[in-house]
Amino acid sequence: MNEILRIMVRLKETMEVTGKTGCARMIAFTGEAEGPYFQGKILPHGVDTQKVMKGKSLQLSARYMLEGVDANGTPCRLFIENNGEETSDGLWTSPRIYTDSEALSWLEETCLTGSVEGCGENQVLIRIRKADSGRKEKQMYRTEVHSVRVRDDRIFATAYIPDGTGPFPAVILSHGYNGKGSDFCKEAAFFAEHGIVACTFDFCGGSVHSDSSMDTRRMSVLTEKEDLEAMISFVKARREVAAGQLFLLGGSQGGFVTTLAAAERPDGILGLILYYPAFCIPDDWRKEYPDPAKIPESREFWGMELGKAYFSAVLQMDAYVALGNIGQKVLLLHGDKDTVVPLACARKATQIGKRVELEILPEEGHGFTDAGAKTAMERALAFMQAELNQ
Repeated sequence: MNEILRIMVRLKETMEVTGKTGCARMIAFTGEAEGPYFQGKILPHGVDTQKVMKGKSLQLSARYMLEGVDANGTPCRLFIENNGEETSDGLWTSPRIYTDSEALSWLEETCLTGSVEGCGENQVLIRIRKADSGRKEKQMYRTEVHSVRVRDDRIFATAYIPDGTGPFPAVILSHGYNGKGSDFCKEAAFFAEHGIVACTFDFCGGSVHSDSSMDTRRMSVLTEKEDLEAMISFVKARREVAAGQLFLLGGSQGGFVTTLAAAERPDGILGLILYYPAFCIPDDWRKEYPDPAKIPESREFWGMELGKAYFSAVLQMDAYVALGNIGQKVLLLHGDKDTVVPLACARKATQIGKRVELEILPEEGHGFTDAGAKTAMERALAFMQAELNQ
């Protein structure tokens, strides 16, 4: 690969917070850049944000401005957006560059790759290269944050949109109990890199960490179904999204909710991908509350306060009835070591669902490891591509 830019970064102030599910930090930095096409320095306020979620690899997202001269000696600026993650081979990034230099405008349309190397105390070297032209590269994408209205609430949503005019197929990803849309950020980026609009969102009241509105005590699988239906309407209305090419992906409780929504609103949904769907939720709570009159006004469960509405709704449900009403093909991915949602629930789904394909991931539990998540999203992508080519 051809090296375009070397940036010597000096790390300054670091701010960090550690929560129950992981750690996040913001690192301010300065530095200088040199290369065959540009020389300059990093302007103030450059920052790198990093997240380390439990059981997952480090993810970074840096934004900074460079000021200097291009190869013609003309003063110019470069804005660099650098997203990446740590792998077994090192820390690799996918830079995106914007510039006011006419001579360097080609950088905005060039597929780039970057690496990060430690080189002394509080210093790192970033190398940005032009990717090999002999192999197919990942598609570039942009992200947009949106507020989607539902009831009197607001849903916080993030759209990952491939570069180009489109229209593209799309997938909506629904997180699990007490989770967030960002739990699926790696999957969303992967799908967008392969030409599929991906949309993550926080269920209203669906987590103590949710950026959407609503108290957790008002949340139920029915309000989450309404949230997903609002997201379906939002995504279908996007000009970048091709008509009739929408997929739904849900994990755990999000898989249960995805099934309910797809059964009620099947039009335009091409297929479903379910990660360890929690079809056992109604049965589990019926065992806990065989007498509905004894349902409390609220109770804590797995780090979140639930209200009476949650239990009243699920006690009357049978997830498999909804699954049996779905005509689209369903890819169900389930770990054989799942102790939260037994594998028997997934096997039952294949018997009741009309077109359910079960893939069992060995040695995976409820919430895939990095290796399991990689396998799952590759299978999900292959599933969507196959359905699109029917």
